[in-house]
Amino acid sequence: MAKYCVYCGNPLKSEDKFCIICGKPVLASVKKPEKTEVEKIKEFIKDKKKLREEPAEKIIIEEDVEELSEKPEKEGKKEKKKKGKKDEKEIVEKPLPFEVKEQMILNIEYNDTQLNKQILIEKLKELQKSVKDPRYDVDPEYKKTVNIKLEAIKTLITELKQKEGELEQKLEKPFIVQRIQEDIEKKIFQLKNLSKEFKLLKVDKESFEKLREKYNQEKKEFETEKKDLTEGMKLWIKELKMEKAELQSERNLNKGRFSAKEISEDDFKVKSKDFDLKLKKIEIKIKTLVNLTK
Repeated sequence: MAKYCVYCGNPLKSEDKFCIICGKPVLASVKKPEKTEVEKIKEFIKDKKKLREEPAEKIIIEEDVEELSEKPEKEGKKEKKKKGKKDEKEIVEKPLPFEVKEQMILNIEYNDTQLNKQILIEKLKELQKSVKDPRYDVDPEYKKTVNIKLEAIKTLITELKQKEGELEQKLEKPFIVQRIQEDIEKKIFQLKNLSKEFKLLKVDKESFEKLREKYNQEKKEFETEKKDLTEGMKLWIKELKMEKAELQSERNLNKGRFSAKEISEDDFKVKSKDFDLKLKKIEIKIKTLVNLTK
């Protein structure tokens, strides 16, 4: 059974006598800490996914609540209204269309490619300093090694630039959420302009009412479509934020193990660098999706 520090919640090894994070002594009977906010959110999202994937007949709708209710009439109505709203919300949440998911992935991949390209450019600049090293002119083996590395990095940068161009051609600009927002703003403008025309007696009352109803209905449909898309995207953002929190926790644990001299400085630096890169990539994913929801 896993052991945890009762003071800070850090996972412990069976042989640990002191916590490597807070430094306090390990008690004999260590209880598993309560679930963190990240774990609670993760379970919440998992439950929501499970509910959405259930067959339609298993979802309790407003009529089912009314038939199954055994409470007095007043309490039954309150319960029906409360559950009806909850189920309605679950039904309204629609899965993201394939083409939208594809565009989101392309946007993430595009930004990730730009990050990798920038990392390689920085490595290239650092490696180019080796050319100025005195050994470069007097040591043929050293010169050969440096040239091979330089050529390899330049080749990778060229490949990433090519990939970046290919991805850019596949990206739909503006993204569907921005296109829908533009449609909403057009309807708002049409409604304002229609009211203005009616006040100036340039549009008769019957035409005004029909057009107003039409524009309002179209605006409502666009708003619903945008809401469905952004809710699905925000769910993905939550999952990425949880992944980021878990990585940060692992990075802190790595730091604690180094402080407790359980791992060498070289291992610590390698793992820290790996965690930093993974966190940077997740942050880019989150930033990309947040920008796409606007």
